[in-house]
Amino acid sequence: MILILVGLQMDGSGLPMVADQNGQIDQEVVDAISSLGNSQRLQILLALDEVDQEHQKPWHTMSFTELYDAVDIDSSSQFSYHLDKLVGQFVSETSDGYRLTYSGSKIARVIISDVYDSTSTFEDSEVSGVCLFCAEPSLLATLDAEQFRIRCTSCDAILITDFFPQSQTRERTSAEVIQSFGYRIWSMYIQLRGNVCPECFGRVDTVVDLYQHDGKAIHLHVSSCRECQHIISIPIEVAILFHPEALHLFWEHDISVPDTPLWELFEYMTSDTITTTIVSEDPFEAHFEITLDDTTRCFSMDDTRTVTPIQCSNVQSAQ
Repeated sequence: MILILVGLQMDGSGLPMVADQNGQIDQEVVDAISSLGNSQRLQILLALDEVDQEHQKPWHTMSFTELYDAVDIDSSSQFSYHLDKLVGQFVSETSDGYRLTYSGSKIARVIISDVYDSTSTFEDSEVSGVCLFCAEPSLLATLDAEQFRIRCTSCDAILITDFFPQSQTRERTSAEVIQSFGYRIWSMYIQLRGNVCPECFGRVDTVVDLYQHDGKAIHLHVSSCRECQHIISIPIEVAILFHPEALHLFWEHDISVPDTPLWELFEYMTSDTITTTIVSEDPFEAHFEITLDDTTRCFSMDDTRTVTPIQCSNVQSAQ
């Protein structure tokens, strides 16, 4: 899998990091999630979110009475009970009234968009581009195990895999859904460039790893979040493509990299357009040549993902 691999980082005990050595989940986590298991409490969150939208400003407050009048709960004492269950984690009580916390706002967005609901149907579609492994122009966008995937029908390699929320399919044709994944990938990558997790905005650590399929190996930047353990893998060549000199070179040849889906750029990575030479695995160092028509630009990359333009005469030949 080339783009997104999601998993849990483990601590020394081999357990997910939200668990202690005995496998016990933090009680605060249990209590917070349990507090959402009630339709009346979800009504409160949605009422606070609705007033945010009406006033076109975040963190708008509502008084106790205003909030009580906005939801369908029989008595003020019952309402107060449910509100108290939300205060702290999902609702903030201030001198001006009640407002959503960041967590409460995120829960409201999930409910409204149905982003928690995976896509159940999607028509397979052929897409432009070639396979990174066999270089055949046989890519298919498909729904598999409730995930969006780009796979090669020639060698059966899975090249892209990503979450596929139901909300992403609404009011979009199949072609527009596929295009939206192209932009989602780049939006995630831009955050990763700043060591920001696209999922929770925590800090990510990135290492170079080797992925092999059908006898061919490619190098990936594998980024894992310290906070939510989200993992994203992407070819190291992408870092070169987003260097200003490379972006400009492609632009001069009528190719806008940010508007081109990752899988359509695989053709350049498997041809003479972009050549990659691994100089050293430890510490990691690689040289790259990009050639479009008669213009060539060369770059080096070190183990910190720093990309530096270099003289092409300094590029080492592939071993």
